Amino acid sequence: MAGLFGVLDLASRSMFVVQSNIQTTAHNVANVDTPGFSRQRAVQVAAPSILMGAGQLGTGVEQQTIQRISDQFVQTQLVQEESSSAAVRVQAQVLSSVEEALNEQSGGGISGPLADLYSAFADLASATTPGAPVERQGLVTTGQTLAETFHGLDRQLRDQQQIVEGQIGSLVPRINSLLGRIANLNGAISNQEIVAPANDLRDERDRSVRELAQLIDVDTFEADNGGLVVMIAGGLTAVDGANARSLALAPDPTNPFDPAFTRVMFDDGTTQSDVTAEVGAGELGGLLRARDSLLPAAIRSLDVLAYNLTTSVNAVHNAGTGLDGSTGDFFAPMVGVENAARDIALAPRISTNPDAIAAGLTSAAGDNRNALDLAALRDTAAALALPGDPPGPPSGPTRSLLDHASAVVTDIGQQVSAMNDAVEQHGRVLDVLESRRDQVSGVSLDEEMSGLVRLQAAFQANARVLSVVDQLLHDVVSLL
Repeated sequence: MAGLFGVLDLASRSMFVVQSNIQTTAHNVANVDTPGFSRQRAVQVAAPSILMGAGQLGTGVEQQTIQRISDQFVQTQLVQEESSSAAVRVQAQVLSSVEEALNEQSGGGISGPLADLYSAFADLASATTPGAPVERQGLVTTGQTLAETFHGLDRQLRDQQQIVEGQIGSLVPRINSLLGRIANLNGAISNQEIVAPANDLRDERDRSVRELAQLIDVDTFEADNGGLVVMIAGGLTAVDGANARSLALAPDPTNPFDPAFTRVMFDDGTTQSDVTAEVGAGELGGLLRARDSLLPAAIRSLDVLAYNLTTSVNAVHNAGTGLDGSTGDFFAPMVGVENAARDIALAPRISTNPDAIAAGLTSAAGDNRNALDLAALRDTAAALALPGDPPGPPSGPTRSLLDHASAVVTDIGQQVSAMNDAVEQHGRVLDVLESRRDQVSGVSLDEEMSGLVRLQAAFQANARVLSVVDQLLHDVVSLL
């Protein structure tokens, strides 16, 4: 429509567009500190022109939509990095607790009590008192202390397993809750975008996906209808549109450490499938690896020490004779490496009768030849039996038990150091990705204030146009 009324309509619509821009800017400023908020921008286009005798005559501006400024590639990287970082962080925490339990510097660990046992054998061998009653009783006490140290360390590691199991149990309901929230947001977004873009709901959905990624490994893609498809545990579809599936826990009666430990199951609504091995990242993946790999490895390393100590000492001890003329084992014998640290104990006849300790090759009070052989075990290197070896030949490294105990502690320390380095590296990557996201989607107050100045000038200019048209229309009417 041409003429003054056309100009009046043009200026009025322009003012409404400017007002919408100002409201969008105000929304950005209000959410400058809102986590995960993506700044928004009003997209406007020239209104359709009209054909006049002199050519095309413009009719002003129209607002096309409110655009959410985001980079889906950066969002995908953030989701993946959140999962990897969370898994490494959890494993580093668990390994730190293992290192603390085996820490020789803080008075814990196994090397000290193990060395004390060999020293007690040496004290018995060098005793000058007939029958060496004090040294024999000291050896019994040292042996019992060593066994209790094994028991205590084994218990600490198994208790840590129980703690991790409890954490796994608490994560699954949180994961299911987030899957349900994302499905609900998918439905709300689909309904709202029939009318207009659901920018704030999309931000909330992205935040929920990142929160989910901290708990379990996640892959996502957006369907044609705007709904987000969420896949977990190696490609299982957990959210599709407004439909969400869930995880469940089922006891594992075959677990060698505790049949009450659970497996992670994927429930598709009709059947449940075991996905424990497929959960590779997030806190859940880290906890599963800690419970099923890291902690069992530490427990079995103690078992290796306890079993090989038992067999090496018993092999020498059986060659000698006690003061009472008896022969037999020093430690209660074991059938396998597994659970040796939990079960190690002095042979009952040794703990109740120190005279049964076979210090000599004969029962003579001054015979210390077998005690010397027992003391020499401190520096004796032999092939170590590993889990699964007995009754076959040992397949482990050839070293003394003190050297092996030191190697176990060193290996744990190296793993902790590597995990801590990985945590720091993932933290740096996350910081870089967050910075990239902020560059694209973050709210800049300086930019928004600059835009407000421009919008204020546009509003004032349109108001001036309205004022001029109003005056002109008043003049026209007064002439009639």
